[in-house]
Amino acid sequence: MYSMSGDGSVHLIGLDVGTSAIKGVMTDGGGRVLAEAGAQTALLYPQDGYVEIDASHLYEGVCGVIRVLAAAGAGTVKALAMAGAWGNVLLSDKAGRPLMNIISWMDRRAEQYPPAALAGIKAGELAQITGWPCISSFPLAQLAWLRQHRAELYGSAGHMGMDSDWLMHCLSGQWVLDHSTATTSHLQAQTRGAYHEPFLKMLDIPREKLAELRPWGTAVGPLTAAAAEATGLAATTTVVTGCFDHPAAALAVGVVAPGQLLLSCGTSWVGFVPCRERQRIIDAGMLCDTFLSGNGGPWGGILSVPYIGRNIDWYIDNVIAPKERDRLGIFNEAAAEARPGAEGLKIDLRQPPQAMAGSRKNISRAVMEGAAGLLHEKIRQLQEQGMGSGRAVMVGGPAQSPVWPGIVAEITGLEVSNGGKSAGARGAALLAGMGVGILPRALANAGGDA
Repeated sequence: MYSMSGDGSVHLIGLDVGTSAIKGVMTDGGGRVLAEAGAQTALLYPQDGYVEIDASHLYEGVCGVIRVLAAAGAGTVKALAMAGAWGNVLLSDKAGRPLMNIISWMDRRAEQYPPAALAGIKAGELAQITGWPCISSFPLAQLAWLRQHRAELYGSAGHMGMDSDWLMHCLSGQWVLDHSTATTSHLQAQTRGAYHEPFLKMLDIPREKLAELRPWGTAVGPLTAAAAEATGLAATTTVVTGCFDHPAAALAVGVVAPGQLLLSCGTSWVGFVPCRERQRIIDAGMLCDTFLSGNGGPWGGILSVPYIGRNIDWYIDNVIAPKERDRLGIFNEAAAEARPGAEGLKIDLRQPPQAMAGSRKNISRAVMEGAAGLLHEKIRQLQEQGMGSGRAVMVGGPAQSPVWPGIVAEITGLEVSNGGKSAGARGAALLAGMGVGILPRALANAGGDA
């Protein structure tokens, strides 16, 4: 893990704006976590396949977490930055007033009704340009859907972007987006760090309606007066560009060099690997993040077992520990009592969850083994591509379980260590420190020459 300067009077705030929760930390100038806070996010399902978020509720949640953190320390909060599970579309007017609910990256309306504008695009072509091959979800698809099906709303927008740059505007008054987060928009030509003009033309998006692209860890400006009042911070607090959640977590736990592996377990279970050659990531069928490439370091490869966190929660809440106060404690205790293999019980977490017969301990163990098994399949593919590792750092809620990391180690054959709590938020705090010069940028490039 990185260590910042030892100034205990200067504080930094990092946020991880996740799919199901907002997590935040406040650190001192030495990188020591002084306070943690969190809030749940609420997903809306207006019709089948639609997944939305109320923008005002999201901003209130972000400000609420910051207020709790700001009240927890006596020092000056010098800067803040946000990481997150970005890739969510939001249209607003020029002043930043939302014209719609945020469309989540999990939304499938463009899959149900494919936009005609994207008919000729192939996944491989898209991956070469943007780093990600997602044609039926994420902003490129959602914006194409809005252009076709909500033309009046689409044409009236003063800004076309994501919740990430909208939150940045709410806090700083400026429309700014970092290159890592811009990858999730599918509008950035990743190797050039600029918007891909053919996509903007295809979707009738004027360049002036998009955020300015900047490197991560870059100071944007001070909080607006309204944001200072809403967050409880001084108006002199500097807002700094953040990044996607998995590279932020990798920074926090020191997974910055080729040969290292991060396992991030949340709504989706994700493996993150630094890799010097971008094309190797693309050829392996992984998602590609800019990571440390802007300063000559490695790119970041992302392999994912999507959505299984929701199915895990369903089994806990409906089968294993329904209406129990200590749901996770019961889940962990039950899994610890079961034998490896759960007496033959198998649960495929990719399938819709369902009630089942069996003891609580075996169902608990089968859920944990099911998640670890799916992750193992992805890691084996990674190893076949020559990007394997014998060790991994595990972060996220399951990493805090007294049982689960051991099960992951048994099934994957990896040596698994615990990266601690709130890694994404801790990584964002590091970027905040870089943006105001408390943390030297050289530390973020520690893996660049490995």
